[in-house]
Amino acid sequence: MANAPHVCAERVRWADVDLVGITRFSAFTRFVEYGEQEWLRAAGLPYSEIFNAPSSWMPRRHMSIDYFAPARLDEALALVTYVPRIGNTSFTFNVDVVGLADGAPRASASVVVVCVTVEDFAKRPLPRLVLDAIAPFHLDRDAALEAAASQRQTLAELAIFQ
Repeated sequence: MANAPHVCAERVRWADVDLVGITRFSAFTRFVEYGEQEWLRAAGLPYSEIFNAPSSWMPRRHMSIDYFAPARLDEALALVTYVPRIGNTSFTFNVDVVGLADGAPRASASVVVVCVTVEDFAKRPLPRLVLDAIAPFHLDRDAALEAAASQRQTLAELAIFQ
């Protein structure tokens, strides 16, 4: 089976927008966190299990967001999450925020996660459990967006997003 991104849908909420109904730049971090949480659940690494008794932590080292077009109040968005880079002690995941109906880009975030020991935050190799879980999502942006198109379309056809 070919690698594929994780795709989930979310709406722009009242708390996400400014006075003219356009998504505030800081609200995009909520979309990134939502995309990450749903992706990790789909990968078999739900937050509820990861944080129960960790032998290592995976803090965020870096996050950047490029903004392309405004998202508006109540707009349905697709959050396309994938892993463009896997290293020995870290990996990068991206969340591309696109229009659910048309796939038009709204923003693209890149997050670097580093694996560290609980005791002293020293870098350590990524656990095999994590490597195995994220491997099916390893692909570049172009491949991720192309592969996401059919998943996005399926979500767009659901009654709750029309």
